[in-house]
Amino acid sequence: MAPTKRPGPAEDDNGESEDSEVISVANAQATLRRDPRKRARLSYEESSAGGSEGPSDDEALYHEQETRFRTQQCIGNQMDNAAADNGILESVSCSNFMCHGYLEVALGPLINFIIGHNGSGKSAVLTAITICLGGKATATNRGQSLKSFIKEGTEVAVLSVKIKNRGESAYQPEVYGDSIIVERHFTRTGTSNFKLKSVLGRLISSKKADLEEICDYFALQIDNPMNVLTQDMARQFLSNSTPQEKYKFFMKGTQLEHLDGDYLQIEQSIDRIDQDLAKRLGDLGQYEEEARKARTALALSEKHDSLRDKIRSISNQMAWSQVEDVERKLAATDDELAKITQKITDAERKADQCADTYAIADQGFQDAGGVVLELQASLTPHDDRKDQAKQEHDRAKTDALTLQTEQRQIKDHLKRTEGRIKRAESDIQEEYRRLEEVNGGSNARLLAKIEEKRSELADARRRLEEHESGLHNLEDEQRRASQTLEQSKGPIPTKRQEMQACEERLNRLVKDKGKQEGAYPANLPRLLRAVQEDEGFQQMPVGPIGYHVRLLKPSWSSILEKSFGAALNTFIVTSKRDQTRLSELMARCQCQCPIIIGNNDRVDTKDHEPDSRFDTSLRILEIDNDLVRKQLIINQAIEQTILIDNRPDAVNAMSDARLQNVKQCFTPNVRPGTGIRFSYGWGGGLTENYVAAFNGPPRMKTDVEFQINACRAELQCLRSELNDLERTGRERQTNLTNCEQAITRHKRDSRELRVEVQRFEAEIEDLQDTLEKDAVEEGKLEALKEGLAEAKEELATHQASFGDSVITVDKARESLKKLRELMKVIDDEIAEIQAKIQKAEAKRFKSSERREAALREKNLAFAEIEKIKHAQESTQKAREDIAETVHIWTGEAGRVCPRVPVDTGETYESLEKKMEKLQADLKRAESQLGGTRQELAEKASQKVRAFRQAKGQVTGVERLAQLLKSALVNRKERWKLFQRAITARARVQFMWMLSERNFRGRLLANHKEKKLDLHVEPDPTKVGKGREAKTLSGGEKSFSTICLLLSLWDAMGAPIRCLDEFDVFMDSVNREVSMKKMIEAARYSIGKQFILITPGSMGSVNSNSDVKIIKMKDPERGQTTISFPN
Repeated sequence: MAPTKRPGPAEDDNGESEDSEVISVANAQATLRRDPRKRARLSYEESSAGGSEGPSDDEALYHEQETRFRTQQCIGNQMDNAAADNGILESVSCSNFMCHGYLEVALGPLINFIIGHNGSGKSAVLTAITICLGGKATATNRGQSLKSFIKEGTEVAVLSVKIKNRGESAYQPEVYGDSIIVERHFTRTGTSNFKLKSVLGRLISSKKADLEEICDYFALQIDNPMNVLTQDMARQFLSNSTPQEKYKFFMKGTQLEHLDGDYLQIEQSIDRIDQDLAKRLGDLGQYEEEARKARTALALSEKHDSLRDKIRSISNQMAWSQVEDVERKLAATDDELAKITQKITDAERKADQCADTYAIADQGFQDAGGVVLELQASLTPHDDRKDQAKQEHDRAKTDALTLQTEQRQIKDHLKRTEGRIKRAESDIQEEYRRLEEVNGGSNARLLAKIEEKRSELADARRRLEEHESGLHNLEDEQRRASQTLEQSKGPIPTKRQEMQACEERLNRLVKDKGKQEGAYPANLPRLLRAVQEDEGFQQMPVGPIGYHVRLLKPSWSSILEKSFGAALNTFIVTSKRDQTRLSELMARCQCQCPIIIGNNDRVDTKDHEPDSRFDTSLRILEIDNDLVRKQLIINQAIEQTILIDNRPDAVNAMSDARLQNVKQCFTPNVRPGTGIRFSYGWGGGLTENYVAAFNGPPRMKTDVEFQINACRAELQCLRSELNDLERTGRERQTNLTNCEQAITRHKRDSRELRVEVQRFEAEIEDLQDTLEKDAVEEGKLEALKEGLAEAKEELATHQASFGDSVITVDKARESLKKLRELMKVIDDEIAEIQAKIQKAEAKRFKSSERREAALREKNLAFAEIEKIKHAQESTQKAREDIAETVHIWTGEAGRVCPRVPVDTGETYESLEKKMEKLQADLKRAESQLGGTRQELAEKASQKVRAFRQAKGQVTGVERLAQLLKSALVNRKERWKLFQRAITARARVQFMWMLSERNFRGRLLANHKEKKLDLHVEPDPTKVGKGREAKTLSGGEKSFSTICLLLSLWDAMGAPIRCLDEFDVFMDSVNREVSMKKMIEAARYSIGKQFILITPGSMGSVNSNSDVKIIKMKDPERGQTTISFPN
C-alpha cells in the first residue's frame, strides 16, 4: 500500500526513512490525505505524455498484479475481517433534520446496510454524515444551503457523529478519550457552528480547523465523490457516467489529481527560484568589485597617522581643560553656600523676634476674649429675670383676658334678663287683651293661619336643603384653588434668586469690562507674580487654562464654561517636583487652584475628529499653548464634542446612526445660556441631560459686548418668566378669594334660611299654644306678674356682679402695667451690658487684627527662612552636582589619558579651534579617500562580508534548486508508477469480480485521453473483446458498474466507504449477486467500514458478526382508509 501521512516517517535500523525507500506497488492504494487549505490544480501534460506505456511494461505490471491479487485472495480467505481501532463511525444522530424529528443510528464497525421504504429517511443518514463532518450542502445534491435541511416547523437542527478513537494511533486520546463526538448546529437564520466533544461530553473545541485536522488525521475524505457516493452521484455513476466522468472519479478517488496539483505548484516555485538565481548571479560581480575598491581606499588612509597624533594630543588637553573649568565653578559655589548660611542665621534671628511679638499679641487677644466671656456670663442672670418677668406678665395678661371674658358674660346675662323683663311686661299686656277676646270667634282664624305657616315652613326647609347641598362643591373648588396657589408660589423665590444672580453677573461684566481677572480668585494676580519670580521650576507652570483659551463663537460661552467647570482654573506642570512647589506658592498666596501633571508630547487628533460639517469645541477655540490643548483633549474630549445650533438637528444627528469619533453633543435650550447634552449610553442608546446656565463672569477670552448682550437677554427672559409667575399667582389668589367669598355668602344664606325655618316653626308653635289656651285660665295673670318680679330680682343680682367685675379688671390692668415697667427696667440693664460687650468685642477685634498681623509677619519670616533654606538646598544640590561632575569628568578625562598640564593661556575654546583646524585638514584628506579610517575599515569589512554572503546565498539557492528539481523528477516518476499500479490493480480486481458471475470483461484506461471505460461480455460462450457498457441491459450495466466501483474502492485508503441506492437499476438476480459480491469485497478490505443504503429487502443476506442491517421506520404519510360504498 502507498504510505499514508500518519504516523510520521520512522527510520529503520540503517538510518534511512521510509520515504527514501522505493515504493512497492504490490498493493498499490491511494490513502493520501488532502490539505483543505490547498485547491486541486490539474496538470496532466507530462503524465499524459507517458500515460500510455509500452505494451510490454503494462502487460508485465498487469500479470504481476494479477499474481499478487490471487495470492492476497488466498490469504484473505484464511483471515477474519477485523474492525479498525480508530477512524470509523460508531453512531450518527440528528434532530429536526430533513424528515426526522429525532433519529439515532448505531453503526457496525465493518459492513452496514441501511434499508427501508422510499421516504423513510435512509439518505438522510449519509447526508448527515457529510454535513456534520464539514461537507458543503451542495455536495449532497439535496439542497443549496443548510437551512433547506431543517425540518418544517422547526428553527434549529442538530447533527452528531461519534468517531472511534482507540489503539496506538488514536488522535489525542488524553483529550478526547475512546471516542470523538462531532456536533454541528445550524438555524434557519443562516448561523452554523461546530462542537468537538470528548467521550464524556466535555466541549474541547468549536473551530472548524480542528475538525478538518481530525478528518485529515483519519483520512476521512468527505469531499471525495468516490468515498461518499450520494444517491444522485450513485445514479449518475451507475447509469449515465461517460468514460471521461469515470476517469475523473478514478483520479479524484485515488487522490492522484491532488498530487498532480501539488507537483505543478513545485514546478512554479522552481521557475521563480531560477529567475531569482539569475538576478543574484548578475549582482555577485558588482559585490566583488565594491569589496576590492574598499580595501584599496583603506590602505591609502593609513598614511595620515601623524596628523591624527596631533589631534589626539589636543583632545587630551581639551578633556582636562574642562575639568579645570568645573573645579573653578565648584570653588565659587562653596563661597555662595557660606553667604547663604549667614543669611539663614540673620533670618532666624528676625523670626525669633516676630515670634515674641506674636506671643504678646496673642496674650492680648486672649485677655480681651476673657473680658467678653465675663460680660456674657454676667448677662445670663438678667436674661433669667427677664424670662421670669415675661412669664408673670403673660400669666397676668391671661388672667386679665379671663376677667374681661367673664365681664362680657355678665353683660350678656344683663341683656337677656332685661329682655325677659320686657317680654314679661308684654305678656301681661297680651294676657289682658286675650281675656277680652275670649269667646270672641278667633279659633277658625288661628287654624287657617297655622296651615298657611306650615306650607311656608315646608317651602323654607326645601330651599335650605337645596342650598346646603352646594357647599361641598364650593369647598372642593376652594381646596383646588389653594393647592394651585401654593404650587405657583414655589418657583417665584427661585426665579427671583436667578434674576438677582443674573443682575449681579451683568453688573460685574459691565464693571470689569475687558478684564479677565475678575472671573478668577482675588489673589490670582499675586500667585502669578510669585510664579514668575520663582526660578526653581524645572519648567514654568502654565495657567490658569482659561488665560490661554479664546472662544471664537461667544454664543457657546455659557454652555462651555459650565461644561469645563473648574478645569479653566487649573494650572499645568510637567513634574511632581513642580507640582509640590506650585502648591506651596498657592498656600503662601492663599489662592488654591487645581494642579495637573502633563507632558510636552503633542496630541494628533486628525484621525479622531468627527466630520468637518460639525463644529466641535476644539474647532471654535483658539488655544495658544500645546499643554493646555492636550489637557482639554484628554480631560474634556473637546475634539469629539460637537456643537449644533438647534435641538431638532442635534436629535436627528445623534439618533440616526452612531456618529464616528463623537462622544457628546451640546445644543442650546430655550432659555438663553442653558443647553442640552446628548451622549451615548452603555447600551448604545441616546441619553439627554440638562446643562444649567453659567452664573459667573466668562473665564475664557471672548467678545465681552456679546456676553453683556447675552446676559441682558437672559435677564429680560428671567424678568418675563418672573412676571408670568407673579401674574399667575395673582390670578390664582383672586380665584381663591372668590371661592372663599362664595363659601362665606353660602354660609350666610344658609344661616338666614335656617333662621327663617326656625321663625316659621316658632310662629306655628305660638299659634298652636294660642289655640290650646282658648279656655280661660285662672291665675295666669298673677303667674306672669310673679315671673316679672323674679326677673327684676335677677337683674339686680347681675348688676352687682358686673360692678365687682369692673373693679377686678381694673386691678388686673394695674398689675399688668407694673409688670411691663419691670420688664422695661430689665431690658435697660441688658442693653447696658450688651453695650459693654460690644466695646469688649471691638477691643478683641483690634487685638485679633494685631495678632493676625504679627502672625503674618511671623509666617513671612519663617517662609523667608524656608525660602533661603530651599535656596541653600538648591545650591547644595548644585554643588553636589558640580562635585559629581568634577568626579565624573575627571574619571572621563582619566579614561582619555592620564592628567596632562594645559598650556598656559589655553582654554577649551582655543584648543577647540586648533582641533577644528586639524580635523578640517584630516577631513579634507579623508574626503579625498571617501571617509575616515574607521569608516573605510568598516566599509571594507561590510563590502567583503556582503560579497561572501551573496556568494553563499547563490550557492545555497543553486543547491536548493537542484534538490527541488531532483525531488520533482523522482516524485513524478513515482506518481506515474502509482498511476499504472493502481490502474493495473483495478483491472485485475474488475475482471475477478466479473468472473464471479461468469462474465468476461476488461477495464480500459487511457491516461492520455483521460478516459476510463469497461467492456463486458455476459455470455461466456462468445469470443471477443466484449461489449461496451451502453449495449448492456440495465441490470448487467449496473452490476458491471458496481464491479468497477468496488475495484476503485480497493485502490482507496479511506477508512469508510459510503454508497446510496446502488441497486436502483438492478433486477433481483443482479441485485443478489451484487450484494454478495459487495459483502465479499468488504470482507477482503480488512479494517474498512462500509455504509450501504438500499430501498430493497435484505432477505437474501445472512446476518453475520461483521454485517449489520439497519431498518428505517416506514414514513408517516398521514394516510387513512378510503371507504367504498357497498
